[in-house]
Amino acid sequence: QTNSEVCKFYLENKCRFGDQCRNRHEGDPETVDKKDSMKCKAIINEQERQSEKKPPMKTAADVIKRIQWDQMFPKEYFVIGYLDRFLGVVEENFTTFSWENLASVDYDVLAIPQHRIQYFKYKTEKVWDKTERKDVMFGSTGS
Repeated sequence: QTNSEVCKFYLENKCRFGDQCRNRHEGDPETVDKKDSMKCKAIINEQERQSEKKPPMKTAADVIKRIQWDQMFPKEYFVIGYLDRFLGVVEENFTTFSWENLASVDYDVLAIPQHRIQYFKYKTEKVWDKTERKDVMFGSTGS
C-alpha cells in the first residue's frame, strides 16, 4: 500500500481488490466522515477533468517549417493572419515575411514573433487557426 489516498470503492463498500488494493482502506465504510467522502469525490472529479484534456496542437513554427520545406505546398498561395499591436489582425502573404531569427533582421524587414500568428490560409480556406483550434495541415487536433 504505497498510495496515501483513501480508496473510494472501499468507502462505498465495493472494493474488489481487498488487501491487494493500492489505496488505503481506513475506517468503517458505513461510518465514514462526510469530509473523506467529499474529498474522494473531489479527487474523482479532478481525474475526470484531466482525462478530458484536448490533444496538443501543432505550433505556428511547425506550420511555417512545413510550408517552407514541403514542395506540395506552394508558398505563394499562403496568407498569414497575425496580431498587430495597434491594428488588430492583419493579413499578409507568406512570402513577404522574413523567417530568420528576429534579432538578426533589420528594422525595414517584415518579421513577426511567431506567437502573434493567429491563422494560416491556403488560397481562401483557413488551414490552421489558433483560436478555433483548427489544424488541417497536420490534423493534430482531429480537425
